[in-house]
Amino acid sequence: MRKGVRKLKGTRGAAIMIALIIFLLCALAGASAFFMAASNAGRYSHSNEQEYYSVSSAALMLVEMLDELQYTSQQVTFDYERSWSYETGADPTAPENQHAVVDKYTLTIPPAADPGAGKGTMSGPTHRMKNLGIYDVICAQCDKLVSLNVPNEWYARVADVTGSPKKPETVESVSYEFTMKVEDGSGNPNEKYGTVSCKLVMNANYNLLLTCNGGNSEYAITVYWVADVDPAKAAGTPKYVYADAETDGSYKKGTMTQRDTLQVTAIWKKEKVTISRGEVIANG
Repeated sequence: MRKGVRKLKGTRGAAIMIALIIFLLCALAGASAFFMAASNAGRYSHSNEQEYYSVSSAALMLVEMLDELQYTSQQVTFDYERSWSYETGADPTAPENQHAVVDKYTLTIPPAADPGAGKGTMSGPTHRMKNLGIYDVICAQCDKLVSLNVPNEWYARVADVTGSPKKPETVESVSYEFTMKVEDGSGNPNEKYGTVSCKLVMNANYNLLLTCNGGNSEYAITVYWVADVDPAKAAGTPKYVYADAETDGSYKKGTMTQRDTLQVTAIWKKEKVTISRGEVIANG
């Protein structure tokens, strides 16, 4: 009898353990379903999945279209000229018998304000950008930003020279609005997904801020793109020119000239892109 009771108690204990295990498994399954639903809540809360897809696709299309885009400025030139003369005569104290040295500096920045005069060059996927109108916007803004990359010492050398360029405190951001249609796999616009409104803002650091909007702020997606900028400065080789030799073989006059150059390159690579929902504030 006692053996039967012990056996019955053992069976009840095993049944309780099995019930607890089943309960825990059900609880874990329910929790997993809850977390999966919560993680997808943002996606399935959209009232219009088609509009959400259109805006997202437009943002990704812009990234692919602008990837590896490169701007190269015209050369900025900084010319230094030193001229000297030394004349001898009967009176060694006379002004014409003194050693005279004159230094001259000239800074030339391509005039970005003059259409076409200071225009740099763009390379990369530019053929598709032309249709959107953002090609010229980016290029023109880059032309204006070149003046910010000119060395301060170049500006300082020509500060008192009439008509010489002055360093601007900043360059205002440019804003440009355009529209685009999501393409299908063949590269043609897909009328099914409609038109997406886009806006390009370019700041004083060559960085880009692109906003895509389907008409409802819920679907706004921003692309913030940091540019790799290289203001390459090169020092020229001094060139000497002497006047005709005197009868004694000496040279009394001469000049030395040297041209330093600056050329700015900016490139946008998609690994420097940040894509997010909502408002993005660009620093600088």
